[in-house]
Amino acid sequence: MKRSCNRKPPFRQRKTEGAHTHTKRYNKLSIKLCEQAVRTCFDGKWRRNDVLSFVEKYAGIPRDEIKLEELTGERTARNEAVRSCALALFETLTEIIEGEEPDSVEPVIVRPRPDGMTGKIRDIALLSIMHQLIGHAAKLMLDPLFKAKILPTQHASLPGHGQTRLKNQTHKYFLKESLGIQYVVKTDVVHAYESTTYEVVIGFIKRDLPKAHDLHAMLEYLGRIAPGGHLIIGGYLDAWLFNYLMSYTIRFVYEQASVRRGKKIRHIVRCVTFMDDFTYLSKSIKGLKRSTRNLDKWMQRELNLRLKWTSGIIKLLPIEEETRRRAIPHGKARRGCPVLDMAGFRICRTHIMIRPRVLLRARRQFLRAWNELQRTGTLRRVRAEKLISYNSHVSQSDSIYMIEKYHITELMEVAECVSSFHQREDMRKRREELYDLQRRRSKGEAAEGFDRAFTGEDGSAVDGQRENVHVS
Repeated sequence: MKRSCNRKPPFRQRKTEGAHTHTKRYNKLSIKLCEQAVRTCFDGKWRRNDVLSFVEKYAGIPRDEIKLEELTGERTARNEAVRSCALALFETLTEIIEGEEPDSVEPVIVRPRPDGMTGKIRDIALLSIMHQLIGHAAKLMLDPLFKAKILPTQHASLPGHGQTRLKNQTHKYFLKESLGIQYVVKTDVVHAYESTTYEVVIGFIKRDLPKAHDLHAMLEYLGRIAPGGHLIIGGYLDAWLFNYLMSYTIRFVYEQASVRRGKKIRHIVRCVTFMDDFTYLSKSIKGLKRSTRNLDKWMQRELNLRLKWTSGIIKLLPIEEETRRRAIPHGKARRGCPVLDMAGFRICRTHIMIRPRVLLRARRQFLRAWNELQRTGTLRRVRAEKLISYNSHVSQSDSIYMIEKYHITELMEVAECVSSFHQREDMRKRREELYDLQRRRSKGEAAEGFDRAFTGEDGSAVDGQRENVHVS
């Protein structure tokens, strides 16, 4: 019996885009990648003096041309500047890979500054433009690795992973009955950036990317010029490297488990982080203590980091008990419930509150703003911007009584009007600056045209002017 000729060929699995991205471990260095690094680094910074000086040095484009295009929205000069700066960056990276010390990278300047939230004095680094460009290029090369390693429960210094996402994610875990979360512990990495060295980070990257020799040379150079050889507070690449390193700690936490009747039961159900702050959500108090103790030993052995407990073991109440306590008349101490204090919020199962330290500052601003509004009929720009900033904590929490007591709705209407007025004023000043730049440019072109007409293209006088000079 003959087989049919119309038989379909056997099914072949096509390579999907996701499968292709998994096999690609890192992006290779190229001029196109350097151009993308320059664009991401200069995005929103074209009016800064250090960026304009860098463009004048390596691209030869006057800063007035960049300012004029930034005001008009054109991109001809900026695209040319990006290409020229990308070539300079590629040349610098080539020197680093070949083992030479480039002259275009200036030393790192460290300045102690107080933290705006806690008041702690932190060593904030001031990086040169070329140093920033090298960090952006290294980050773009490491993008596939970061996407594969960094977990969804990691927050801070990651696009789209801020305070609000952490708050919503943790609250969702508290309400999910299938997880059965009852105990919570919060820990902190002692001197996180100062104790995390480039040598440790490069060791993990070499294990994941053993053949990325160009990338290894770039990171080793950044480690040599970094103060103390550790991660820099304020560095763009350093935040990504620290989150990448902390992803291994979260995976180690999830590996801590016990086997019961042939079934593996994890001690830590979820681990949520906000940079160096770790929150462990667990079902049993015994597994919680054991996992944090093992994690501390592993971090000291592998990462040279230490953990410290910033809270005791918090036992969450059931939803029914929290609801019953919330029904008690306002002002009673019995209304209190065990909460998780993290990222500016206090989170429990039934409601979300503002951290007391943040609430004190927000309350002070709202009281002063209301007095200022009653006295002058308007608000200053600085006060309006502070109100808009603190209103995010109020709107993202269950602060109903606070909104009524401190007239937040009325204050926000005035603050938004003041902010929009000053935005219009800034736009008017930008139009005036654009007019001045255009006028100076037209005068310069007119003077250049007059000199060219008087002297000729080659710099010599024209015939008629020669005769007049000879007769005289």
